[in-house]
Amino acid sequence: MARPGDAPSRRLTLLRIVAVVAFGVLVTRLWRIQLVQGGELRTQAEANRFVSREVDADRGVVYDAAGRQVVFNRPRYTVSVVPAALPAEPSARRRVLGALSRVLDVPVAVSSGAGRAARAAEAGAAAGLGEPPSLERLLPAEGVGVWEAVPVARNVPRDEAFDLMAASYDLPGVLIGEAPVREYPAGATLGPVLGFTGSIPEAELTAYRARGYRIYDIVGQSGLETTYEADLRGRKGEKVVEVDALGRELRKVGERPSVPGHSLHLTVDLTFQEAAEAALARGLAAIGARSGAVVAIDPRDGAVRALVSLPTYDNNLFSVGASPEAFAALLADPDRPLVSRAIAGQYAPGSTYKMITASAALEEGVVVPDTRVVCPGVITLANEYDPSVTYPFYCWLRSGHGAVTVQAAIAQSCDVYFYEVSGSYYERGADQDGLGSQRLARYARLFGLGEPTQIELIGEAGGRVPTSDWLSEALDMFWGTGETYFTGIGQGYTLATPLQMANVTAAVANGGTLYRPHLVDRVVDAEGGVVREPGGTLRQLPVAAEHLALVRQGMRDAVERGTAQRAWTHLPAEVSVAGKTGTAQFCDYVTFADGTKGCRRDREGDLLTHAWFVAFAPAEAPEIALAVFVDGSGLDREIEGSREAAPIAADVLRAYFGLPDVQPTATPCTACPTPTPCPGCPAPTQAPSAPVEAGNAP
Repeated sequence: MARPGDAPSRRLTLLRIVAVVAFGVLVTRLWRIQLVQGGELRTQAEANRFVSREVDADRGVVYDAAGRQVVFNRPRYTVSVVPAALPAEPSARRRVLGALSRVLDVPVAVSSGAGRAARAAEAGAAAGLGEPPSLERLLPAEGVGVWEAVPVARNVPRDEAFDLMAASYDLPGVLIGEAPVREYPAGATLGPVLGFTGSIPEAELTAYRARGYRIYDIVGQSGLETTYEADLRGRKGEKVVEVDALGRELRKVGERPSVPGHSLHLTVDLTFQEAAEAALARGLAAIGARSGAVVAIDPRDGAVRALVSLPTYDNNLFSVGASPEAFAALLADPDRPLVSRAIAGQYAPGSTYKMITASAALEEGVVVPDTRVVCPGVITLANEYDPSVTYPFYCWLRSGHGAVTVQAAIAQSCDVYFYEVSGSYYERGADQDGLGSQRLARYARLFGLGEPTQIELIGEAGGRVPTSDWLSEALDMFWGTGETYFTGIGQGYTLATPLQMANVTAAVANGGTLYRPHLVDRVVDAEGGVVREPGGTLRQLPVAAEHLALVRQGMRDAVERGTAQRAWTHLPAEVSVAGKTGTAQFCDYVTFADGTKGCRRDREGDLLTHAWFVAFAPAEAPEIALAVFVDGSGLDREIEGSREAAPIAADVLRAYFGLPDVQPTATPCTACPTPTPCPGCPAPTQAPSAPVEAGNAP
């Protein structure tokens, strides 16, 4: 029989056993946590509370040649996201990112976004400019720490930033701070030179990562911002901070300071650049032309003093974020303002090329200084296979120049003279070989044509130096003497950029040194020390000093009594100027109203023309060499180097030498139809070079 007190006693004993076991388990667990896993858990706890974050370096700034700052870093509101502080639950995470997307108009994913940033990204990708960060692209991303503050929107308007600050407790993981944004006070005047910054393009992300960049970093995307990226970026710092559960910084524990980027000091003077741009704009407006370029170089060292291309663009649009409408308009503009015609426009150089032909003919002994070639106004070339078929090659002066030497041929821009010395003049019984296509091509390359000048800008074109092999491979055509004739006067298939022709002129002016054109005078560190001085020499031309001196004298004669004489009234009388006019025919290929396609023609039925003028001054001791190019595309009449381009050059030279304007760039005569001038205007002294369509003659 059980005793009355046995059951309660057993229950009490069982309870005691359970308590002892539970206490033992708890002690064991605490022992394991404290002793076995203590170090690991303490490390994890510290990692959750203290995080290391990058400190951006100030990007280097830029100064013009006069010491004026032309690039600034302005603080702007920036919104960042800490991936680890976002809600773990998917729907809550989507709510936070969706709210952020709506306020900032930054898409969660560019491909699915419908806001302003998504539309701008689509247009930017089409233009090869990369895309702005999207939330999906950055969060999470390879190489991005979960506690890092990842910028997802820069240059955030003040009101939007304040709205996000007010809602910060409903947006865990979202931080609002400040970060510098590039500002370019000169705007479009230096837009193509300075370029702009932006997010790393997707196609280049791997390469940038290999150089230590993060996916959200800002890099140079155009102009000097790209070329000098390694100098401008600086070196990031690091800070250790204590954060709360939302990823917000509570206090700074330690810091390794960042190192600012190097600054750039340009060779370009902003005031002179503005004057050159204004001169070109006036000249284009006077004739209704849409585009052109001016390049000015110091022939003593290759320093670029002005680099102008019109139309142009304001690089602040890319820095602050262009509206989709502005961005789309920029990309759709048929005049392509994003393309710098100064370095990327390729055009037939026309008679400015005769500087090269004359130098080559003298150096190769094809002519000597007193060799005279008779110009009757037109010469004929017989077909190699059927001598009864002949082809006329006209001089711009149909009445002819008579017997001319090389100096006079340059001054008068005699086409027949340069036909003869380029091809041959067997036809007139002289029994003398000309330069021929191969030697012409060799000297053109020596003068820098056919390859980029290596200026510190991306997108530079190399132009074209045509040869018989090129013509056969590219167009499956035979190179005949006619091609050589046209090459010798800068027509046919030869193409050059305004920068190249300015550099050719500088080499002639300085006695034969072909410099590498450069826009940066020196790179300077944060302490003011010079890191390096860009520039340098490409080569010394294999042309005797006396031969180049003869070319220079011919160019001076051109201004004082030759084809550029009409420009003499425009050019500054206080400074001696040597120059060379150029008028180059080209095919402005269009679709006509009736659906047919072909080259646009002027009112006389001739091909349209581009206008060139190259010059250096002072003629005795050159300080500046320049090339002025006026694009004749879309016009209904021919334009000429002496009439349209030379007055622009005159304004540029006056600005450089600090001389007052004596008359406007445009004159009433520029609006007159040719060849008949307006009453009171002088008769034209230079007509277009020989027709391009005859260039296929053998």
